[in-house]
Amino acid sequence: MPQMYSTASAKQGRLHGVYSAPYGRVALNALNPRLQTARKYPSAFRQPSKKVCSCKENGHRVDGGGPDASPMQESAHTVADARKVHDEDALTAVVEFLSAFVLFLVIVSAFLALSQLKLGSNVAEADRFDQMAIDGLEKLTDSKGHVVLKQGGIRDIANATDDWHVYNASVLLTADLLPAIGDGVGHLDMQRISALGNVTEDRLIHGLGIEEGLNLNLTITVVQTENESRLGTEIFSDGTSRSSATRGSTASRTMYLDNEMVRVTLEVHNAGREPAGLRITEFMADPLNGPPEWVELENPDGFAMNLSGWSLASPGAFQMIGHSALGAGQRIICTGNALTQFNPENAMIVDFGASGVLGTGSIDLLAAEGDSVTLGWTRAGTILTYDVSTISWDDSWDIQANHSMVYNYGGTPNSATNWTAVDMGTPGW
Repeated sequence: MPQMYSTASAKQGRLHGVYSAPYGRVALNALNPRLQTARKYPSAFRQPSKKVCSCKENGHRVDGGGPDASPMQESAHTVADARKVHDEDALTAVVEFLSAFVLFLVIVSAFLALSQLKLGSNVAEADRFDQMAIDGLEKLTDSKGHVVLKQGGIRDIANATDDWHVYNASVLLTADLLPAIGDGVGHLDMQRISALGNVTEDRLIHGLGIEEGLNLNLTITVVQTENESRLGTEIFSDGTSRSSATRGSTASRTMYLDNEMVRVTLEVHNAGREPAGLRITEFMADPLNGPPEWVELENPDGFAMNLSGWSLASPGAFQMIGHSALGAGQRIICTGNALTQFNPENAMIVDFGASGVLGTGSIDLLAAEGDSVTLGWTRAGTILTYDVSTISWDDSWDIQANHSMVYNYGGTPNSATNWTAVDMGTPGW
């Protein structure tokens, strides 16, 4: 049965030409029964859809939305709205994550401040020293090392070898050298550790890639062994003290040496180079029957010593020792005549006869009744010589002819009680 309409509804229909029907029903146009629409909206009076030109004037949409939009337009509009909501949700999630991360950093910073912990130095200079110490320790322990000798100042690359430890201090002083102490299979080699005594600190610094002008200190200590008496034994220890350093860094590594575990510690710092421990250990002031006067010097350090810059002087005379190197624990004889010098241990000899520091034969330049000798050191690039040690004696020492005086390694060297007279002497040993 057709839907009945009131007069008011018919009137509105004549005015507007559109009627609403309940959801899902068919609305009949009273003026023209052929015009009918199936609406999906609840019963309500609807104005005809109009296209508007100005959105600002009446607020109507021109993007296909509205109650009279087609299903395709409404679907596109719904997708756009969904994308907008998704973008807003994503932005909100990012903001919330960043806020939570900032809060986390604040909490961590507060914790570190309360517990007085540090994440590490942000000083570039400190980082530079750290890296040199770490890299230097790896180079020292990871391989056997190598050496390229020089002949007449030319590198003999064809004869390069990893057996650097078989050469003496003077040869290694001028060679291209990496004095590593590994055995090639992850352990340390005792022969190569012992051979560090033929390497100067400068050559080790250069070989490990540490910046020139800096200093190092190397220690190798037993930390695990079946022989408890050896626990803590220092197998090697030498280098420049860091007492006056303003910057430095230390790297350590534990490795096997034979059947023991040792810790290798390398420290790099900027304390500055001081004169090494070269010292006078024996002298002959009154030889008989023509032998020369002589003075014995010893290197008590763990590293070899570059003799450049070292000198020996007596009142009114002075001479540089030379440009060679003296190995750890070795001795050198400064003599008035190298050809006639008594040298049972085949020690290194330097002739001081021409300079007038030491005499030979009938020429006595050192007086047994009272005189002095001074060991000096001149820093490279300067003319200032430091008096490292001076041995002065007088007639109270009662030095006998053809007797040397041997230092007892204790107390001041200018006291006769710290020296022992030895017939003929023991030069070089």
